[in-house]
Amino acid sequence: SVDEIMDEFFSPGGWSRCFDNIYAIEANIPKELDLYIPSAQEELYNWVNGPNRQFEAAFRIIQSGEWGNYDGFYLMEGDSVPVKNYWLDVILGEIDAYKPFAVLGAQYDGDKWDAFYEQIPISLLHHTNGNGIYNTSHPLLERLVGQLEVEAPCPYNSIPYDYRMSQMWVEGTLGIVPKLAPKIMLNEEGDNITLSDNRKMFSKWAQKWQDEDPYRFTKAIHNYAATNLIPRHLGPEYIIHGAKLYSPWDPSRTEITLVISEWFFDRSLNLIKSLDSKDHPFSKVIIMVPSSASNSHDYRKYTRVPVTIQYRDAPDFMDLCSAQVSTDWFMITNAYHVVANHVDLMFTPGKFVPVIPFTPATYPFCLKYPYCNEIVRLSQRWNKGHKQVVLDMDMLYNTKERGAFCAEWKTRNGENGEDLYAKYEPVRYEHRGDTIIGPKGPTGTDYLAYLIREKKDSIYKMTDRSLYGARNPFVKVHRKEEKLDGMSEEELARRLGWSLMSNVTECSCDRFETEEDCLGSGLGCEWRQLFESCHPPEMIDDGVPICSTTDAPTMSPTLSIDEYLKETEAPTIEPMQEGLDGNDPDTNYHSEDDIIDENAGGDISEVQFVERNAAVLDVDSSSILTRMFKSREHVFDKGDVDDTNESTGNRLLLAVSSDVIFAQSDDISYGGNSSQ
Repeated sequence: SVDEIMDEFFSPGGWSRCFDNIYAIEANIPKELDLYIPSAQEELYNWVNGPNRQFEAAFRIIQSGEWGNYDGFYLMEGDSVPVKNYWLDVILGEIDAYKPFAVLGAQYDGDKWDAFYEQIPISLLHHTNGNGIYNTSHPLLERLVGQLEVEAPCPYNSIPYDYRMSQMWVEGTLGIVPKLAPKIMLNEEGDNITLSDNRKMFSKWAQKWQDEDPYRFTKAIHNYAATNLIPRHLGPEYIIHGAKLYSPWDPSRTEITLVISEWFFDRSLNLIKSLDSKDHPFSKVIIMVPSSASNSHDYRKYTRVPVTIQYRDAPDFMDLCSAQVSTDWFMITNAYHVVANHVDLMFTPGKFVPVIPFTPATYPFCLKYPYCNEIVRLSQRWNKGHKQVVLDMDMLYNTKERGAFCAEWKTRNGENGEDLYAKYEPVRYEHRGDTIIGPKGPTGTDYLAYLIREKKDSIYKMTDRSLYGARNPFVKVHRKEEKLDGMSEEELARRLGWSLMSNVTECSCDRFETEEDCLGSGLGCEWRQLFESCHPPEMIDDGVPICSTTDAPTMSPTLSIDEYLKETEAPTIEPMQEGLDGNDPDTNYHSEDDIIDENAGGDISEVQFVERNAAVLDVDSSSILTRMFKSREHVFDKGDVDDTNESTGNRLLLAVSSDVIFAQSDDISYGGNSSQ
């Protein structure tokens, strides 16, 4: 494919109009050392050796002057995409405006880290992504690259070059020494490796160049690190890196109904009253209510969207199948939520296929939580080996396929799910009965597994939320009420007796929907303008979060009062076998927050109970986060560009140059101080 790019360069109307020449330069990394193995990043110190050595080779080759006398270069990876005209002119203008610098680039500009923002190391939050402009004449960058070369045979080589250079700078300026994966810190005999103490050296660098701001940032480049976007999210940038750009919802092509599961009319009224102020795709609303409920509301006073009341003739956990939807598509939520400010449904360009986020059914993200583990087990009745978990409120259901799925679900499990466990697992059901931690009705994960079995899943494009993130279409506003409503009468009476119950408040930033509320929260929350979202403040490594959090899987901080409640006398169900947040497992309702650790955040304690045969592993949540970042910032579809020499297998550096555009002068030179 490199040859194809070069042929295209010289074709009429190609890039030869802008650049004098193009060169394919081999980095000459031996094949056995040209490694990029993200799956081994917790065990293999040189899992990212290929990209690290390739960057060093690019730096040294440009610095050597063999291909022209240049003071720097713009490293533009294959997943960097210009989105506006005159992008190169703007980049050259930014170079001129910010010189002298060591590195000019972009920090992470996406929003998929926001839910666990406080847990991210400072060096990662502030690191300049590898896609940037590097001043080969700057003495600090010379030292940083030289240190990368020195560290090639040691555990620090397990960090991608751009992140590692940021770690060096943070260690020098703030004294924070990075933590490495425990297994990588072991030698061949299994003994711990002692790394050299570099703090004095890095501190000396910081003292010499910190006042110059050698790392500088341009808004012309935005780094999204594998974030799913629609055009609304784009801002002033001319180049986007690592973004998956999709089409937004088109009302002329797709009508969508919103189904709301309701138990008390006052709850859903909160959602209805705010509906018209939100950017949403819903043309109809159906509120599912108990058959005994009365209703006197005139919803026309509150919204322009037609609202229909449907009285249930089945349990509430059957609402997915019971809702009488007339549009081709629908989504479902419950009355403890409101519609998000922007419901950013995404569709593939051209074919307009809905893009649906899923979470992989792995131990860290799902299987360690009994409820999620049960969801996976039940879905595998439909599709053996099913490994994609979809939250019910994330799925855009196709009404026709939902009907076929529900008809078979009822045939298998009974009209009201009475055979879900009793028929297929009689011994377990006889022993556990209604205390089984799991869904009592159909789920979005079941629906997807059914479609895969029927080979109909092509109506969706599935995207891994652990890699590309996802934005919640609904925001929970009645967290305390949801927990209280889900309790048994006995549990409710006990908890209402606690004097502080009425004072329990939420302190998570994601609940603030306006810039004014976010910045005025008193919690230090920060507003992200492009995404119109609120996230926690950054935190020095190992600092204390802005508020106490519950154990995972919920990412919604709440005050736990279980420690103040009297213990029951035996016989009783062990605490680890109760509902995920301590609620009575006999209730037919579970919060979606409690289903899955969708962001792999929080200080996750080891789970003591895993239903059936889910393996218990020793997993550190912070390492999961860091692993996810390390492996995704430089990944793009391999089908796009193959940057190896077919005959030698060596990595190639594709360089374009122009004596006119990139003048061979000291425009960004550090004034000949490279010997300092």
